[in-house]
Amino acid sequence: MPRFKITAYDSRGGRKTLRLDAAGEDEMLRELSANGYIPISIKTEQAAEARGAGVKKLSVSDQYMFCSMTSAFLRSGLSLTEILGILQKQTRDKKKSAVYGALRESVESGRSLAQSMRLQSAFRDSLTGIVDAGERSSLLPEVLEKASTMLRSEMSIRRKIQSALIYPALMLIVGMCVVAFLVAYVVPRMTDIVVKAGGELPLATRALLALSSAVKYGGIPSVAALAAVYFAAKKRGKNFSVPFFRDVRDHMTVSLVFAQLSALIKSGVPLVLALEMSENMDHIKGRTRRLADSVKRGYRFSQSLEREGSYSEDITAIVRIGESGGNLPDCLDRIAENSWEFAQTSIQKWASLAEPIIIIALGAAVGFVVMAVLLPIFSLSDLPSL
Repeated sequence: MPRFKITAYDSRGGRKTLRLDAAGEDEMLRELSANGYIPISIKTEQAAEARGAGVKKLSVSDQYMFCSMTSAFLRSGLSLTEILGILQKQTRDKKKSAVYGALRESVESGRSLAQSMRLQSAFRDSLTGIVDAGERSSLLPEVLEKASTMLRSEMSIRRKIQSALIYPALMLIVGMCVVAFLVAYVVPRMTDIVVKAGGELPLATRALLALSSAVKYGGIPSVAALAAVYFAAKKRGKNFSVPFFRDVRDHMTVSLVFAQLSALIKSGVPLVLALEMSENMDHIKGRTRRLADSVKRGYRFSQSLEREGSYSEDITAIVRIGESGGNLPDCLDRIAENSWEFAQTSIQKWASLAEPIIIIALGAAVGFVVMAVLLPIFSLSDLPSL
């Protein structure tokens, strides 16, 4: 019997988190209704087990096609089950066909699209949160179109990064092969000749030999230990990220959340409810919930952003101007566009810098190895002839 985790409002308007065992979602909803609860979020505990079973996520391009085609079909008046059936028949990929088929069966059984996507675990969590917010605000076609636009931009950025890194990657592979050949074959033979001739190895050569021995005897255990630490941390839910990429991710999240808030407010949804609907789109857990609670206590949105502390002063200032002028949704759209452009510009800048950085680092490594090889040869000329 599946277990459901429900976030609901009770008869007094309080927010509670419940866990119920029920034969199905219909039975669980009837039990909630009988007890006076109004559900706002339903998750199946089995979804975590399915995620742990190693379900492979769809690629970015596949998720883009799903959002784009679903949005277009919804605008033409087709139902979700019809759309998912069309997607299942159109694709020749067995994995995608199975995903669409499972989604269709789940939607037909009464689940929402977001709940079905969460059970499948084939979609990224941020996209599932976007769909959830779109369904609850009755703006699913518009939200999916916005998600497809952002996924298309991400695909474009990835292609630019890949094209920019092809040449440096090839140089890196060739350089590493040359270094490995010199360290494995040339350096040991040259050092044997110098030692047998009674010469002393230069410092650079001794350092290279020490590094070679460390990699030879400790490389595999070190890699295994790092892999064990990484997978243990991932199992506990911890993520590793470079500070630069963390900053890019933060700007992308701000763009998604504020664009969603703007769409919801324009459709007449109150700000507090819009923040609650957008909670699943924020990768920083609890941040959007704290904003909603602050607004609910009577603070203005700009004051709530300032009290929360994780948003920049520019964002707070733009929101304050929007509140003063009565055009908050337009200002939120401007923040979303600026944040997305900043993320794109940052990624492109670092992709352009990657090529010279890799070439310089590789040149320094090869130069050091060549120096370590040539210095023993030069030292032979200083030895007395036999």
